Amino acid sequence: MSRRIQILVAAVAVAIIGVSLGLLALLRIREAREFSRPLKVQTYGGTNYLVQLTEAVVGKTDTGCVLIVYLRLQNPNYYDVTLSRNWFILIDRDKDYYLPSTTGTQTELITLPANGVLNGEMLSFTVPDDAFAGAVALMVGRNYLVLVKDPKPFEMHLRNGEFRSFRRRSW
Repeated sequence: MSRRIQILVAAVAVAIIGVSLGLLALLRIREAREFSRPLKVQTYGGTNYLVQLTEAVVGKTDTGCVLIVYLRLQNPNYYDVTLSRNWFILIDRDKDYYLPSTTGTQTELITLPANGVLNGEMLSFTVPDDAFAGAVALMVGRNYLVLVKDPKPFEMHLRNGEFRSFRRRSW
């Protein structure tokens, strides 16, 4: 092959790799935006607030698996809004329901200040090992579901005490 053809083949290969990486980056950005899209929710009393998923952390413990969901909660009202942590219910593909843990530093009530924002509010769920075999959703208010994990099975094998963080639904 001549030197000119080798340079042309190399330039085409670099261009294809660059375009592929760019498309992959755009896909990841789109997935992250879908995961963290804000949702306007109403309390059981009719008060509005905004919920946004920021991160999901999966871990393995002696008693099973742990899913920690970090939320950004925003109160657009001119008065405080109090939410019960038990209003946030995790639902797996088998329609099993899991309430968040209120042990340790987690209080039963979440108070959103007037016109304020709570960043990094944590909900911790203890679930059995097979809970991540399909889709997982979080009920964030009356009749409001947010998809936390897509329907593909979670195939990553975690050791006891190991945790992984995700900012998209495909994990």
